[in-house]
Amino acid sequence: MIYEDERFRQFDARCVFFDRNGGVSPKPFDSLNVSVSAGDSLENVKKNIEIIKSRLNVAEIAMLNQIHSDKIVEYKGTVTDADGFFTDKKGVFLSIKFADCCPVIFMDVKNKIIASVHSGWRGAYLKISQKILEKLYIFGSKSEDIIVTLGPHICQNCYEVKDDVASDFDEKFIKTKGNQKFLSLSESIIDSLLEKGLNIKNIYDMQICTYENEEFFSYRRNKLTGRNIGGVFLLDN
Repeated sequence: MIYEDERFRQFDARCVFFDRNGGVSPKPFDSLNVSVSAGDSLENVKKNIEIIKSRLNVAEIAMLNQIHSDKIVEYKGTVTDADGFFTDKKGVFLSIKFADCCPVIFMDVKNKIIASVHSGWRGAYLKISQKILEKLYIFGSKSEDIIVTLGPHICQNCYEVKDDVASDFDEKFIKTKGNQKFLSLSESIIDSLLEKGLNIKNIYDMQICTYENEEFFSYRRNKLTGRNIGGVFLLDN
């Protein structure tokens, strides 16, 4: 199944996220897995990527070698170590692999620039989503022209973190239950965007928890599992 933020269509773009179904990979990577890192075969992953490419009718699926950093690059057609990238090229699906981390999607609707970010707790702590905004501002984007989507990711109720991680975040993003502490990725990310002038009305959180919803891969839930895919592309009309 495809989950979509329909706002992007009015600006000749699509922002979509796939669940784990509809691919060829066997258990425990069943079935639309897009990563070989956990042990699935390259052949299966390539077939799954072709399925996605066909369903989206895009010329290219762009990927990053995600390293839990705040590194951002302009997409140049190669796989790079980074966790955020941007482009103004049509027909290129800027994709993020995720299995609890948050995919964060951006579009400058006026200048037709798109961007995708991979943000787990490290990315949130390093404010990579905020840094994408800063990049867009350098290119002349204005805050009122930027829309943002937070795709499926682990929710606060399910995202227990240790004290060392919890101490890196403002207490307002942490919920305590007895000796357990739980981090809200989405609130931390959204707060960082608001700090840089984005209007809350331009931000949409899908509020789909990858841990609770078994239609998605979840590392926290299953450990040995696949990776979901989501992202954005400009329509090649």
